[in-house]
Amino acid sequence: MGVGPEYILVEEKTFKSESLTLDNHVYKNCAIDHCRIYYSGGPFELIDTHITNSQLILNQPAKNIYAAIQIFKMKSPGSTIVSD
Repeated sequence: MGVGPEYILVEEKTFKSESLTLDNHVYKNCAIDHCRIYYSGGPFELIDTHITNSQLILNQPAKNIYAAIQIFKMKSPGSTIVSD
């Protein structure tokens, strides 16, 4: 059993008008255009990958994280958000 997440490697592919998953994927040397990219908050990597005219669709728990950031920014002027 591995220690870290198991990534799905996607190399040198072109995606147009498709639905993709970001979680646990590594997109390397890819082109993504007019796609719907779903993200739930898991690890991912984009290496030399270009994304144009696409939508990032947040599922839970990423949706909650985004909402928390927006509320914090609105309610806490002058504060910063730090990521380790």
